[in-house]
Amino acid sequence: MSPEIKIITYVLFIIFLFFIQDITVYLVILAVIPMLLLRIPLKSLMSGWIPIAIFLIFTFAGNALFQQGRIVFSAGPVFLTEEGLSIASMRTMRLFFMITGAKILTATTKIELLIIACGNLLKPLEFLRVPVREFFSIMALTVKSLPELKNEIIETYRGQIKDAGITGFRNRAKLISLFLMPLFVKTIQSPERFFKEDAKYEKD
Repeated sequence: MSPEIKIITYVLFIIFLFFIQDITVYLVILAVIPMLLLRIPLKSLMSGWIPIAIFLIFTFAGNALFQQGRIVFSAGPVFLTEEGLSIASMRTMRLFFMITGAKILTATTKIELLIIACGNLLKPLEFLRVPVREFFSIMALTVKSLPELKNEIIETYRGQIKDAGITGFRNRAKLISLFLMPLFVKTIQSPERFFKEDAKYEKD
């Protein structure tokens, strides 16, 4: 399946979620998702789920509490209703499906290919003088440079920590603030240095 088809399928899936109000359909999707996740490497699947889980918990709690309806639980000013639990369950599952779909999309297709596919899908906007090609070209270069930028930040941080013998969270945070901004400025001024290895490879 081409990246363009995957993106279109994901967008249609999100639209479908907002039109469906039957919780039974959500439960069916929830049962199907594990079969789709079997194709994804475990490392890619598990990355980032701790903050996602916290976000989903707050989403459920924020939608479940203080909703009008038949009260099923009450503790002082806090109460839960059947309607609140139903609304919270649907909205939390909807958000979970959107996040899971995005993870499946990015785990099965390289980010660079997805960016190119987005540019192809939005290419008709160029007739309205929207700079689609320029925007997605910059985005692709940015994504491509992130691993090199990350490695340089880690190497610089570890080198300065070792040379200066800095200890303590406060001192480490201060060190990061001192070199991070100049590094970003240097990156913006000469981004081509992140692509020297690629250029050398292409030349060979």
